[in-house]
Amino acid sequence: MFTERQLSIISKRLQGSGRPENITSGAYYRQVRQCQDKVFAALYTMVLLQSTGVIQPDGLVTLSRLAEQVRVIFSSENRDILGMERITDVMSVMDQLIKRISNL
Repeated sequence: MFTERQLSIISKRLQGSGRPENITSGAYYRQVRQCQDKVFAALYTMVLLQSTGVIQPDGLVTLSRLAEQVRVIFSSENRDILGMERITDVMSVMDQLIKRISNL
């Protein structure tokens, strides 16, 4: 849903960094707006999916816990040595959990 550049922009904005030097001001703010639109769309979608019963009632709470655990893993002191194997393990757990909370 997000491009690599958009994820980079989101990350830098959350860290309080300014606009990267390799992008024009207009392109940067267009990317920021596209990121905001995508985030809003994803949040609205999650609410609608849970309200229509596609996602189990406690699904968003479960996703929130998972997101917090992933944040802790990737912000740890050893994040540089996580390696692809650990990332693959995390992705596998995420896939299993997401399949479990879906009613489709």
